[in-house]
Amino acid sequence: MFRPCFVLPRHSIHCVLHPPLPPCINRDSRDSSRGDRVRSASCLSVAQSLSGGSEPGGRKKMDAEQESRWAAAQAIGVGEDLVPAALRHLEFLAAVDRRRWLYEGPLLHRAIRRYKACWLPLLAKHNEAAVADEPLVVPLDCEWIWHCHRLNPTRYIKDCKRLYGRMLDSKNVRSSIHAKSKDQSEKVWTELYPGEPFELEYTSPSDDSVYVDDGTAGGISYDLISAVKRQSTFVYQVGTPNMHDRRFLEDALARYKGFLYLIKMNQEKGMNLFRVPTYDVDLMWHTHQLNSVAYCNDMLCLLGKVLEHDDTDDDRAEGKKLDTGFSGTTEQFENSFGVRYWKAGAMYRGSLPSPVTSIPQIFSTSEDDSVSGADKAEKHLTILETTVVELHLQIVDIKNLPSSIPEKSVYVWFTKTKPDAFIRDGGRLDISTKTGKSIGAGFQCEPTGDLILTVMIDQAYFGASSSSKKPEPLGKVSISVEELTQHDSKLSFERWFELKTCGAYAGSPPVSLRVAASCTVPRQAPHVLGMVNVKPCSLKACLLPHSIKDQNMSSWTRFVYDCGTELIRLQIREHKAKSGMALTRELVGVTKSSKQPLQLAEFTENKWSFNNSNSSITLDLKPSKDGCINELKYDNKLIKLYKGRRLAYELKCCSQHTDDTAAVTAVKFSAEHPYGKAVALVDTESEFISVDEDWFLLPWIAISFLFLNSIGKDGAKLIEGAMAQKAETVEPDTTVVSQTVKGGAAGATAGSAQCGACGTAGCGDMVMASDKAGHASYGSSVTASDKVADSKCGGCGSGCGGGCGVSVVTMSYKNGHASCGIVAGGENGHVESAGCGSGCGGSCGGNMVIESSKEGNTESGGCGSGCGGGGCGSMAIEGSKAGIAKSSGCGSGCGGGCSGMVVEGSKNGHAKSGGCGSGCGGGCGGMLIEHSKTSCTKSSGCGSGCGGGCGSMVMEGSKTGFAKSGGCGSGCGGGCGSGCGGGCGAMVIEGSKIGFAKSGGCGSGCGGGCGGMVMEGSKMRHAKSGGCGSGCGAGCGGGCGGMVMEGSKMSHAKSGGCGSGCGAGCGGGCGGMVMEGSKMSHAKSGGCGSGCGGMLNTAS
Repeated sequence: MFRPCFVLPRHSIHCVLHPPLPPCINRDSRDSSRGDRVRSASCLSVAQSLSGGSEPGGRKKMDAEQESRWAAAQAIGVGEDLVPAALRHLEFLAAVDRRRWLYEGPLLHRAIRRYKACWLPLLAKHNEAAVADEPLVVPLDCEWIWHCHRLNPTRYIKDCKRLYGRMLDSKNVRSSIHAKSKDQSEKVWTELYPGEPFELEYTSPSDDSVYVDDGTAGGISYDLISAVKRQSTFVYQVGTPNMHDRRFLEDALARYKGFLYLIKMNQEKGMNLFRVPTYDVDLMWHTHQLNSVAYCNDMLCLLGKVLEHDDTDDDRAEGKKLDTGFSGTTEQFENSFGVRYWKAGAMYRGSLPSPVTSIPQIFSTSEDDSVSGADKAEKHLTILETTVVELHLQIVDIKNLPSSIPEKSVYVWFTKTKPDAFIRDGGRLDISTKTGKSIGAGFQCEPTGDLILTVMIDQAYFGASSSSKKPEPLGKVSISVEELTQHDSKLSFERWFELKTCGAYAGSPPVSLRVAASCTVPRQAPHVLGMVNVKPCSLKACLLPHSIKDQNMSSWTRFVYDCGTELIRLQIREHKAKSGMALTRELVGVTKSSKQPLQLAEFTENKWSFNNSNSSITLDLKPSKDGCINELKYDNKLIKLYKGRRLAYELKCCSQHTDDTAAVTAVKFSAEHPYGKAVALVDTESEFISVDEDWFLLPWIAISFLFLNSIGKDGAKLIEGAMAQKAETVEPDTTVVSQTVKGGAAGATAGSAQCGACGTAGCGDMVMASDKAGHASYGSSVTASDKVADSKCGGCGSGCGGGCGVSVVTMSYKNGHASCGIVAGGENGHVESAGCGSGCGGSCGGNMVIESSKEGNTESGGCGSGCGGGGCGSMAIEGSKAGIAKSSGCGSGCGGGCSGMVVEGSKNGHAKSGGCGSGCGGGCGGMLIEHSKTSCTKSSGCGSGCGGGCGSMVMEGSKTGFAKSGGCGSGCGGGCGSGCGGGCGAMVIEGSKIGFAKSGGCGSGCGGGCGGMVMEGSKMRHAKSGGCGSGCGAGCGGGCGGMVMEGSKMSHAKSGGCGSGCGAGCGGGCGGMVMEGSKMSHAKSGGCGSGCGGMLNTAS
């Protein structure tokens, strides 16, 4: 399983060469507004001349030429040490971002007036003769406008020349955020501009009180307001930990020099090409331009001209100038130098998240103590720290292939020796030089273990003469992820690796593989925890009505990591006070190390107050003007809670799901983040939490639990989407625990996501990492192949709550279509997720995995209109050679959580979970098939109004086992009552070689599970399952006439049809049938009434 990273191309900045300029200190520049200053063109002649030969000798010559060009590029002189300058540059940008009133509005206009009328005249005086004994300090607002002005060097030179006769230099000038003292500069400022403050603050008036020199202010023609707007988005793109790492910046400087070399090479060939930098290169370019004199001199020395920085084009659509420019730059860079242009951490991050407020929070101190206030309980937490990197992997070339192997038949399968929280299996990568496509895989992983690259031979290319269609390994190589990410590494490499050949090719000459890899700086991954509701149950309690059980049975909610490790479990306790009848409520938690429950919060005065802090959660969550529903106050910081996914958790796919009411985001405000930083998320539909900062982990666990379990003034839960109660296990005279984890924890992330065709939040997240169109999001899996991967997202009806169909990531070049479901490792995988009906609550029928299957066909359950949400038809098929599976379809009004199913380790496994009828309460038909060689299983279908908990079933260890659990009729309450007993026909088959099983018969009126039948191993057999009598009412719960046949040579089978009255809204599972392995087979499934929620007839 993968969590892919953000690997997106494109940038909005390109370069333009201007005609030769005389010495830039005292000469004018040409007008950059000429109509012919940019021409979009491909680099055909350059690309063709650098293509190189395919023979080893030609390749060696090409490598030598590329190395020579790279060395020449690195010899380009730069008049400033750009690495430390870039770090100062980033620090300045962060300071401006804490003052976003400088991005727009009245204070921006005042800052521009101050820059024109005050700063430039003062700087001109200082350039002539120092006005202070120490470096002149520039006010931050003026520095920001000056910064934007200098990033168009030709316009800056022109404006300075017009006003002052020369270009104004930044020599002997200090930024206000780096200056040790501002005293002398403030004194000079006050003398020149009395009444005008040295620093402009958010509380400063926006009137025209500034001293204005009309002649100076009117001499600048550049549109500074538009320039500021463009640069404000750049701050977001470079505001990552990678950009602050010296190793990353040193490589960025080398790449920037390579970028300049391309400009020089194009100029010498007379080509005016549209060249687009990546963001690491652009950061260095910006930093270089901020030293205006040095930049001008360097460009005149290199090009004889000033290289303009034009960032006005931001249309990233395919085929547009920016898109073709980036593609051309990538091609020319890679052909010229033999190194990849794409780089992890250097690509476009997507659009800027929508802010939660435009008003900054002001704090008296910049210190952030990060104390949560639950010290005693926190000491008992065993927090699992996970480190993550984003890695970009590309197979560039292969050489010395045996002559008998067609070049197009080979590809690479990559895996990891130490599966981790982000990557479990692997994926396929084609070889770029053989396909003509620059294809790479971008994904997240822990910086441990090795990547194993296995070169595979696709036998399909050998035609009919091939004895086997199974891909054959040629050899493999191991690459250390730890070495790539350790402190003394460069975070990237591109080199040849010699394969260790195997099999029939063990004695062949060594084959070499050229691999390019880059990674981001390791960082701590967010804590992602699933919520598991556990409830003790006895036989006596199981017979009680649900209303009584809910009132009297105490339950715990466990918070567990993806690996299953429990961090803590929480419970709300009620007890009478010692003084009388008054009830008190408290929130307690238990960890493995705590000997007794620890109180975390207490309910008093209509609010939950947390221990050892002044924070509380009220039961009246009314949003404020900015949408905040609650505030938590700590020393030197403030936590505000907002409904929906905000800031870093925002889903950027479309506007349809901007208001995700099932989620709550915690946003931290501090001196460092006056506009807020998202630090935690709870998704009440998927039932997981994500926390970015350790200090907030326990408080957020408590808050999330209260959101899911506390009742507000109106009798509803504080946040809708609380966990559905799962099936209870009945054991006589003992207390047992039944538990379930709903999907969501494994795929949770802070990254923005893309939706699939249905456009819903979380529906069909998709990644395509290629040289043409890269869209990236955090998801759960990757298919790194463009051979055969056909996937289709189930269309979600109107009102879909989102979360349907967990993501597919397809790292293919062009015609890869993927959406709902997870496809990992399938060579020929076809996946179709469920389509959710109108009003679907979300998280339905998409939690699906096909893993390591050669040919896997899978369809998740479709949810009917009004499906209550989460977890319907979750399914996994693992390790199967040919696995066909379908999860349950849920009928109209299904409560969610039906028919969880796992097929594991089977060679030929066919499984179908029970479909739930209209009004099913959820939790029906849980099923597990494990380690069976040939297993065919169908779980119970529940009738209309079923209360849940029916027909759980386990099969294990059988060589050939067939089982069907009892189905429950209409109105089944989930308990064992007269009429239909909940869980009728529950059955276990274990260890049988040939097993025949039929579920227990149910009493009169039983709506489902009737006539269950299995036939196996017969040569000539005919079978017909029992049909349900008339009166099998509307919303028939499926499972009527369910049948499985396997292994027969001549078999005829007909499933039981549902009797008259099997009405609309059938839960899908009526007449469900699987036939496998038959030479001549005829099968007919039972017919369902209109509105059947889903059905599978498969004959392989």
